[in-house]
Amino acid sequence: MKHYTSVLTITILFLMVGLCFGHGDREVAEDQETVQSTGYWIYNDLDQGFGEAQKTGKPLLVVFR
Repeated sequence: MKHYTSVLTITILFLMVGLCFGHGDREVAEDQETVQSTGYWIYNDLDQGFGEAQKTGKPLLVVFR
């Protein structure tokens, strides 16, 4: 009985993790489309980012993924 409870607990844990983190790629793609359509962020264009930072005098945040 103890073995059955352990297996059930581990199975439920894996199902919960899968539900929480299963749709990340789709959500990132949707967020990227939204951000690029508003023009608020500069995505995948480092030269344009440096130009905008220099023009506005604001700092530049670069994220490497």
